[in-house]
Amino acid sequence: MPNTFEILTGFLSRFVEEVEGRESPDLPPEARDKLRRFARGQLPASDQAELICQLNDHPDWVATLAAEARSLRDSDGANR
Repeated sequence: MPNTFEILTGFLSRFVEEVEGRESPDLPPEARDKLRRFARGQLPASDQAELICQLNDHPDWVATLAAEARSLRDSDGANR
């Protein structure tokens, strides 16, 4: 089984912002929770694989994942 973080890194390196003016649908609460747990390293491996597939289908969710990762980094830096 390939390293899921390598798959995610590859996806993020290909991700470019959309310039078309279309509204992205609201992020379902359960998806937001999974993204938060994934960013914190608390999402089980079986759920990680499913979430990565969902990220391929919903690239607009990547911004939420990035915001979660940034908030962790920012809060970690404030605690030093």
